[in-house]
Amino acid sequence: MEPTGFKNYSFDGKMLWKDTLSDEHLPFSNMEPSLKEYTQDQLKKKNAVVQFNFSDDDVFRTLKGKPSPVFNIGKLVYNTKDDKWYKVLDLKTDDNSNPTWVSLTERNGTETIEISTQERFDEFESCLDILIDINTTSGIKTIMEVSPKIYERLNVSLENSLDGIGASVSSYKFFFNGKEVDKEDCIANIEGITRGSIIFGSECYGKPFKFSRFQEIYPNSYWSNSGRSSDGVCFVPSKNIILCGFSTCAARDHSQYEMKYQVKVNDTEVEEDTIIASGWEDEFYYRHKLNEVRSVKAGQKIEIVVWIAKNISTNDELSTYNGSGGDDYEKIENEHMGLFKIENSNNSNNGTSVGYGHFPEIFYFLG
Repeated sequence: MEPTGFKNYSFDGKMLWKDTLSDEHLPFSNMEPSLKEYTQDQLKKKNAVVQFNFSDDDVFRTLKGKPSPVFNIGKLVYNTKDDKWYKVLDLKTDDNSNPTWVSLTERNGTETIEISTQERFDEFESCLDILIDINTTSGIKTIMEVSPKIYERLNVSLENSLDGIGASVSSYKFFFNGKEVDKEDCIANIEGITRGSIIFGSECYGKPFKFSRFQEIYPNSYWSNSGRSSDGVCFVPSKNIILCGFSTCAARDHSQYEMKYQVKVNDTEVEEDTIIASGWEDEFYYRHKLNEVRSVKAGQKIEIVVWIAKNISTNDELSTYNGSGGDDYEKIENEHMGLFKIENSNNSNNGTSVGYGHFPEIFYFLG
């Protein structure tokens, strides 16, 4: 039986499709939304933005509803009628915190306006409809329409949208009007942005940089690993970076070992996994790529901790190589000298320290 009572829907016998171009929210509960693509002609008929060169297979529309307009003294709001930014100077509200009177001034202007009707209140939004033009290193191009809250950090507001196409915010740099956008910043602070503006996202990273912390790896060294105890160390960057991997020392007489690892940024765990490490590189190294690259701000502490054994569950012991001469890491030749401060980890109880042990390398991009 076809459902009734809903506006702007179509029913194909199995699924109810809600037209999110016509309405701002989905009036359903306990439902799992799906994406349905519109062709270019369909978008034009629905008065979607048409001044850009969309193709039929690269347009995604978000199913996330817009929040209600929010007026806060000293904050910006966006007027969708005249496409201008305004700053809230003063306001009055009723007992339910709904605005009854608002005084505003145009952004970077001096003229003051006062509004006191629901019709005028509805002209203002605390979010902004923009387009994100995603370009991958493999040449795939996707355009998404999103409505981020104007005071929400860009990396937070775009996270779900990029997850939907299998991408990660931390893997991209974003640009507007030829200038790089700080992902930790918000839409309200991007000068010149208006409704329908395009932010370009570029997956532009090439080969990551490598920072080495040891003078040498001892060819005749034996570092005992049983999985009972952990090895750890901390890296503190002096600039923003994108963390993408680290290395441990290779096994001496085995082609692989089991490794459990944890990565924390400022004591918050960002990745944990258990893997089989193999494929030693340059004889002495196992180089591990993280499941996702991680943004790390200058001064934040990266702590990497590992448990290594032939078999961790049975604590089968094996020997690996180990690095030495780490106390003089500041003198070791690296592409970005002085980028990292290295500290001992409180979670290292198998011997690794600033001077010796595992983690001969860390891999990163400048963020």
